Amino acid sequence: MRLNDSIFFATFDPLYINAPDSCSLCIAQPPAVNCEYCIEQSDGQRHYIKGFCCTACAAGLLQKLAGREAQGWAEEEAELQADDRDVLAMCPCARWRRIRLYLYL
Repeated sequence: MRLNDSIFFATFDPLYINAPDSCSLCIAQPPAVNCEYCIEQSDGQRHYIKGFCCTACAAGLLQKLAGREAQGWAEEEAELQADDRDVLAMCPCARWRRIRLYLYL
């Protein structure tokens, strides 16, 4: 699994932006932010979800992203252990990504 998923949030001014009256995801709450969620598929293709979402759905998207990244790191760690490689001997940037992941959870 590739770990190139991303999410971007931006505030918007409802006086200047033609935003919908409700969240694009739950259709129950008013939107609070403009969001773009990118999921990289196993074949390398990227799937974008763009729209306006409420704070609850924004938090849900962040949790979804954290879960996908945790799953990807768990799979990569299992592959390294299956190859009998020392997981702690990974390059410093990879270790930083693992530390950052634990901070999310």
